[in-house]
Amino acid sequence: MSDKLLLFLSADYFYAYRWVKGEMESAQHFTDNAEGREQFIAFLKTQHAPTYLLTDFIEEDFRHETVPHLRGRERSALIQRKFEQYYRNTPFRQALSLQRNEEGRRDEVILFSALTNPGHIMPWLTIMLAQGVPLAGIYSVPNISAPLVKDIHSDHLLLLSWEKHAGLRETYFSQKRLHFSRLVSINPSKSFGEVVAIETARTQHYLHSLSLLPHNQTLDVLIICHVNEQRELEAHLHNTSVTHYAYLDIQALGKQLNSTASYVDSDATPLFLHLLAAKPPSSHYAAPEHVHFFKLWHLRRGLLALSAMLMLTSVLWGVADILEGRGLNTESESIKQEAAQIAQQAQQIEQQFRDTPGFAGTQTSATDMKTAVLLMRKLDHYTPPPQEVLADLSITLNAFPKIQIDKLAWKINTEPTNPNVLEHVILVDGELQEWSINYRGGLNYLERFQQALIKQGHQVMALTLPLDVSASGSIALSTNDTKPAQFALKIIWQPK
Repeated sequence: MSDKLLLFLSADYFYAYRWVKGEMESAQHFTDNAEGREQFIAFLKTQHAPTYLLTDFIEEDFRHETVPHLRGRERSALIQRKFEQYYRNTPFRQALSLQRNEEGRRDEVILFSALTNPGHIMPWLTIMLAQGVPLAGIYSVPNISAPLVKDIHSDHLLLLSWEKHAGLRETYFSQKRLHFSRLVSINPSKSFGEVVAIETARTQHYLHSLSLLPHNQTLDVLIICHVNEQRELEAHLHNTSVTHYAYLDIQALGKQLNSTASYVDSDATPLFLHLLAAKPPSSHYAAPEHVHFFKLWHLRRGLLALSAMLMLTSVLWGVADILEGRGLNTESESIKQEAAQIAQQAQQIEQQFRDTPGFAGTQTSATDMKTAVLLMRKLDHYTPPPQEVLADLSITLNAFPKIQIDKLAWKINTEPTNPNVLEHVILVDGELQEWSINYRGGLNYLERFQQALIKQGHQVMALTLPLDVSASGSIALSTNDTKPAQFALKIIWQPK
C-alpha cells in the first residue's frame, strides 16, 4: 500500500495520522487557533503523500429525491439544480444514486447530502490548498461505513458507533444502502447504555415520520463496541417486537479488516480511518478545485511510469542493437579472412604464370580482385530519455493550473523539418477550466501557455481550440453553454 496522510476533523478536534506501509502512526493534534494553524503549516511542509480528510459533524444533511432517469449532461444539470435548491451555501455536497424504480418510468432515487457548515472545514482546507497538498477527497463517517454492513442480513439496519472526539453516530441502511445518518453528543451525566437506548428510540420515530421505516417493521440495531462495554449495553437494551439489538466486537472487527490499531475502548475513529485508507469511496464532498493538486500528483505519477516504461524499452532496444552489432562484427572478421585467402590464391596463380616456360618475361597484369567490403552496421542513435522530452511540458503545466490534460501521446517525427536532427512530436488533448466565466480571458490564457512552450524552444501548433475564431467559424455562444473547453496541441521537441 502506498503511503497516505489521514486527517480527522470534528467540530472541536483536528488530528493528523501518517499511514505508512499499511500501518497508522500516532496522531498529531492541532488546535483551532493561530498557533495550531501555524503548526499545521509546518507539519504539511514535511508531508508529500496523498491526503484524505474524514469529517464527523452534526451539520450533515441527507435528502431523498425521486427524479427522472437521465444521462450525461442532462443528469448533471439536474443534480446541479438540486444542489442549488438544497445546499446553496456550501460547496461540500454530493449525490448518490440509490436505486431505480421497477415500475412506470423507472425513475431514479438519489440521496443528496452535504456538510452544511463549511466554516468547520474552510480554514484547514485553505491552508492545504495554499501548500499545494494533494487532497484526494473530503469524506464523512457515513460515507465510508457501508463495508461494515455488507455481510449483515437485514433490510432495515441502524449502525451505531462512538467516536471519542465527535459523539454517537447513528447511520440507517435500507437494503444495505445508506439513507440517513445523525450525530448525537453524549451527555456525560448519562451512561453509554442509557444514551443508546434514548437515541435509538428517537431515531426510530424519525424514520417512521420519513416513511423510511414501515410501521410494525423490526429495526435491527448493530452496535460497534468493546467487549468490556457490551455488558453495560446489554443491561440497558432489551429486544422488543420492533427493535432488535446486536453487537460487533471492535477488536475482532479490526482484525477482520487487517487493521493494526490498538482498540482499548469503543472509540471507532481508528477503524473508520483504516477503512478510508484501505479503500476510499469514489464519491465524496470535495469540489473539483479542491482536488486539483491530487490530479496533478496523479498525472506526474503517470508520466513517471510512462517515462520508466519508455526508458526500459529504449534500453532493451539498445541492448538488442548492440548484440546485433557484435554479430555483424563477427561476420566481418570472417569475410576479412576469406578475402585474405582469395588474395593469397591470386598471388600464387600470378606467380605460376610468370614461372611457366614460354610465359617468362611476359608482362601479364594480375587479375583485378574485388576486395571484400567490411559490412558493419552503426548502432542506432539513442533517443534522449523520456523525462528529458517531457520535462519542459510538466514544468509549464505547473505554471498554468487551469489547464487539465485529458490525453497525451508521444512519438518520433518521421518527417522532420531537419533530417539531421531527431524530432519528437507530443500530442496533447486537454480542457480549459473556468471557460464559461471569461471566453476572451480563457483564449488568452491558452495562448500564454503556448507562448511559454515556444520560449522553451518548442514548436507549438493548435490543432483545435475551445472557440473557433477563424473567419469561417461561428462565435455565437450561449451563457448556458456547458460544453467543455477542449483543445488539442501539437508540440515538436528537438534536443537542445
